[in-house]
Amino acid sequence: MENTQKVISNKSNANGKKSSFRKLLDKYRYQPPKRGELLEGEVLRVDNDQILVDVGRKQDAIVPRKDLERIDDDWLDDIDRGDSVPVKVLRSPTRFFNKLIVSLSGGLEKEDWDRAEQLLKEDESEEVEIVGMNKGGLLVEFGNITGFVPNSHIPGLRRGKNAEEKRSFKRKLLGSKLAVTPLEVNRHRGQLVLSGKNAERHLARKRLQELHVGEIIRGKVKHIVDFGAFVDLGGIDGLVHISEMSWRMMDHPEEVLRVGEEIEVEVINVDSERERVSLSRKNLLPDPWHTMDQKYAVGDLVEGKVTNVVDFGVFVELPEGVEGLIHKTELGVIGLNSSQEFLAPGDEVLARIVDLDLAEKRMSLSISRVTYDEQLTWMEARQEGNNSHDPQESKEREM
Repeated sequence: MENTQKVISNKSNANGKKSSFRKLLDKYRYQPPKRGELLEGEVLRVDNDQILVDVGRKQDAIVPRKDLERIDDDWLDDIDRGDSVPVKVLRSPTRFFNKLIVSLSGGLEKEDWDRAEQLLKEDESEEVEIVGMNKGGLLVEFGNITGFVPNSHIPGLRRGKNAEEKRSFKRKLLGSKLAVTPLEVNRHRGQLVLSGKNAERHLARKRLQELHVGEIIRGKVKHIVDFGAFVDLGGIDGLVHISEMSWRMMDHPEEVLRVGEEIEVEVINVDSERERVSLSRKNLLPDPWHTMDQKYAVGDLVEGKVTNVVDFGVFVELPEGVEGLIHKTELGVIGLNSSQEFLAPGDEVLARIVDLDLAEKRMSLSISRVTYDEQLTWMEARQEGNNSHDPQESKEREM
């Protein structure tokens, strides 16, 4: 019996020694976090002046109020218990200061630098907010990092502008969003240089790959020129040529479109090499050929404008936008060698319908079958109309 108790006592002492040794070993193996070390932690408690985070070490970490003031309030409002957050060690526990102080803003900056490097590697873009400006460019908010966009990489800021014009242009951009791609990412120096123009080109290429012929898309009229209108398709501009705006005749695109207007268009051509997109508004409008028999019949007189002159005749466009052909034998000129000798594009003519084929969308016209009196009446009416809009005559009437 006595021997048995001695054995039990020896085992108990042995287990106690092992337990103490394990604690000593764990204490020896434990490496306190070093200043600048990045850790991943779980939020334990959110107070007004600090946040308590479990970083998986011997004690919980504290995010002080001073660090929280560096973080956006909206972001902080979304933090809750159990959330996983990155932190950067500011101060490790010591014999005289037994607290682990970490920086949440520093941890978030680390994620931002990682994201910037990834964007640079993959040549991708991200939208940022413009928060400031200086002589050299724009300051933008890239998460918790302040990035810089040089003047030469600001979209729309053209060379040749003087200093005041540049300041005025950049001042109008403050508070707006801008898509950027990284040019230089140097976290050691704290330098993040970005480009808006590169992002613009990147988005244009990406958008170009998404478009396909026959697609109907909604865009905003960005710019109007004599030959058409440029439409913003979201990352790339497409051109609606004046011939693709409407079925009816027009002298200028502004007769049917205005800058800032949203319109539906059909993609009719995508040139990936030249990065050009051709659009049609006309294709989405009702085809006037479908109602031509309700407006005209064979024998009717019509007024139109010459659109093309070829050896065998002249093409004339009616106000509705449909074209008819006047064969050279119907021009009413004897001994005519070529149609070009009689008419030119842009000329206005009076003609008679001699054939109307709706199924084939063909219309034959004739000038020779228009009587002299009909031509004279039409010319006199046009002359009176021109005189009524004569600026000099209007000025004299006002006097």
